[in-house]
Amino acid sequence: MRKIKFGDIIIAAFLLALSFIPFCFLKTHKQANSNHEEMAIVKVNNKTVKKLNLNHNTVWTYDKNGQRNVLEVRDKKVHVVEANCKDQVCVKEGWKSKPGQTIVCLPHKFLVEIKQSGKHTRGNKDFDHTLVTP
Repeated sequence: MRKIKFGDIIIAAFLLALSFIPFCFLKTHKQANSNHEEMAIVKVNNKTVKKLNLNHNTVWTYDKNGQRNVLEVRDKKVHVVEANCKDQVCVKEGWKSKPGQTIVCLPHKFLVEIKQSGKHTRGNKDFDHTLVTP
């Protein structure tokens, strides 16, 4: 039977401490990005019509030219509650909360995109969501 030596304990403690480095890195990275606010940018025909802060619970209605979309913001998430389009795809999309996620209603050319306020970080690029006109 082999006995545990003092050197074995030192190596095990070192490896255990080393395993926490990724956790510490990810935690500080998340804290650095936590000062950004998420916004829901609402566009119709690729023109911004409303910016909704996801930190404030609200219900907002877009009703123009017979096109109606009702958005709800709750608990830092957004979804389309109601729409008068035929396919109802935008309503079925569900809740969105992460930057880069989108909700689209093609019949109304209605787009909701989640973005972070502040400077863009590497990998968080702007994307042109131009809707195709028939």
